[in-house]
Amino acid sequence: MEREFRNPANGHIESVGGMSWLAVIVFGAFYLAYKGLWGHFFIWLLLVGGFTVLTGGPGLIIALPLASIGYAIGISGILTNSYLRKGWVEASTGSAGAQTSDLRDCPFCAETIKKAAVKCKHCGADVEPARRPKLKNGWVASTACRDEEERERTVEAIVAAGLPVVSMMGLAVGAGPYGSKEEAKQALIAMREGPRLFSEIVYRDSVSGKYPPISD
Repeated sequence: MEREFRNPANGHIESVGGMSWLAVIVFGAFYLAYKGLWGHFFIWLLLVGGFTVLTGGPGLIIALPLASIGYAIGISGILTNSYLRKGWVEASTGSAGAQTSDLRDCPFCAETIKKAAVKCKHCGADVEPARRPKLKNGWVASTACRDEEERERTVEAIVAAGLPVVSMMGLAVGAGPYGSKEEAKQALIAMREGPRLFSEIVYRDSVSGKYPPISD
C-alpha cells in the first residue's frame, strides 16, 4: 500500500511504496542517492564492488541482482524510517479524518485552507492561524533573544508561521508547549526553514520553572 509523508516546513509530499521497488530494480544505487539515502548508497557500492573485486569480476553478475532484490524488498521501510527521522509526518493513514486533520474552512469564503495559514489562497483574506490548545507544560521549540525588540520580532515570526507562542525564562520565547517531543521537533523545523529561527527543544515545566535543554 502506498503511503505519503509530508514535510511540515514546506508542505512537500513524497510517496513510499507503490513502484518504489521497481525504481530500485531499474536504477539501483542511483535511486538511493536520489532519495538522499547516502548511507545505503555506499553500503550498496561496498557490497557489490567488494564482492566483484574478491571474485575477480564475474561476481558482479551475482552481487548486482542480489543487492537489487534485497533493497527492492526493504525500500519501503528504509524510506519510511528516513522520513520519520527527519520529522516528516504521514499525510495518508487510510482515514479521511486523519487526511484532513490539518485543514479548516476559511471564515470569509468557506474554501478549505491549512490550519496554519495566515492568508487564504482562494480569496486572499488575512485569517488568524488556528492554534492548538495551550498546555501548562510540555515540549517547546525555544529561541533565545538578546533584547525586547528581537523578542517581539521572534513572537511575530512564530505567529506568522501558524504556531502557538509561549514565554520562556528571561527573554526566550518558543513555539508550544506540545504534548510530545516529536511535535516540538516539527515546530523547530518549521521555524528554522520558514522564518529562519534557530531553536532548541526543551521541556517547559510550569511548576518548577525549569526549562532544561533536551539532547537528541
